[in-house]
Amino acid sequence: MKYFALLVPLLLVTAAFADQPWGANVRAADVGDTINEGESCIASDGDYVYCVCNWAERSRYAGLTYGRSTNGGTTWTSSVWKDTSVGIDWHTDPLIMVDDSHYVHLYCQFSTTVLNHYLSTDHGVTWSDTSDVSEFLPSGTVDKPWGVVRGNNIYIAWQQWDAPQQGIVFAKSTDRGRTWNRTVADSTRTGITGICLSPSGIIYLMNRYWGGDGVYCTRSTDQGTTWAPWVTVDPTCSYTDGYGDRAPLPSIAAPTDSNVVITWVDDGLGNWDIVYSRSTDSGQTWSATTRLPDSSAGGQCKGWVTADYTGRLHFMWYHTPSWPTSSSSRWSMRYTYSDDYGATIRSSIRITDTTFTSPVSFLGEYHIIVTDSTYARAIWADGRGGDNDLFFAEAALTDLGLQENPWQVTRLPELSLELPAIAHGSALAVSFAVLRPRRLTLAVLDATGRILKTVDMGKREAGTTESTKCLTA
Repeated sequence: MKYFALLVPLLLVTAAFADQPWGANVRAADVGDTINEGESCIASDGDYVYCVCNWAERSRYAGLTYGRSTNGGTTWTSSVWKDTSVGIDWHTDPLIMVDDSHYVHLYCQFSTTVLNHYLSTDHGVTWSDTSDVSEFLPSGTVDKPWGVVRGNNIYIAWQQWDAPQQGIVFAKSTDRGRTWNRTVADSTRTGITGICLSPSGIIYLMNRYWGGDGVYCTRSTDQGTTWAPWVTVDPTCSYTDGYGDRAPLPSIAAPTDSNVVITWVDDGLGNWDIVYSRSTDSGQTWSATTRLPDSSAGGQCKGWVTADYTGRLHFMWYHTPSWPTSSSSRWSMRYTYSDDYGATIRSSIRITDTTFTSPVSFLGEYHIIVTDSTYARAIWADGRGGDNDLFFAEAALTDLGLQENPWQVTRLPELSLELPAIAHGSALAVSFAVLRPRRLTLAVLDATGRILKTVDMGKREAGTTESTKCLTA
């Protein structure tokens, strides 16, 4: 069942040293001072927020850190999540997602042997319908998975070798992860993959081919049945690991069907930089590789990009002014955005309200930023407490960016909305008053930020009040 709501952003009290509009940094998950939380993932569904991460000490302890909030990230409960039935203590490379029925999907890679999927239908309280996403490979390697979900369909990719299927493997489920169909998307290369969906459902799949120092991208317009030829984004990448980072992590976002942006870590100019390339023709050609603004001094790593429902791009990464990095390097989290699909990227601001060191060299290989219908939400590993814990911060989407999105009605000062909207069976009735003449488009979003339906209302004159237009579910 889908639940629709017209959401009003809440005012946040900005932390003393975080840059507005980012709010206070909240400890999201911590399972003890003997554990250093590592690479993390977050899923956002209105008031429900979920996070998961592996541990720097995963060779000694079995499990993941799992965090859950029911009040939009204000407070959290933490627990150790683990599956002992697999028979492998090493839990790693976790991923968590939420679909438009509010079901939560958690993925865990056990050593490099198998990737499993777990489903929760009660907002992340209990887990069921465990399934093997990958082949069980006692003598092969499964590594670096990433995925996306829309409705019943889940798409996930990873690198695999010493196995019947080798290269970049793509798996698809049409029943919310209960069963899977695996194919090989690229049999010639392995690497760190990124995957995303465009608004209409085009799958974009990229690979940072570590062994060959290149970035490549393909797409599928038929839900992964066939793939376009792989296109070279950049053939001259360079990366050397160091304290705090050990992989040239990539990410990908498609704000429209034809606009695509890829980021990764590169040290071709002497230190770690977050670099990006963009395509405006559905991945057929790519722009020259460019550094993100304010990503030139010191070390930058673990960059991430995501697109919200308006098409705005949001970027996040780790920054330290020191180079080379060491145990004394002080880190912070930076953020920037683009209003025009990556053509222009603004100067960065700081998400964190302090700087911190890391007591261990492993800070995780990814930490991400996501958006839903109301907020941009970030998760990261942070050593301010003496060990690395997961921290969370959010900013209202209405406070991020400079350009108005004409159809994002909650942002228009000329429009007032009567709340709450009244639901009638399978339709949503909306009352609104127009204070100035304009053309209107109404949009219904689910809590995860996906646009479910838009209705062109046409031109409306000042003083018009209507409540007769219903948007069918």
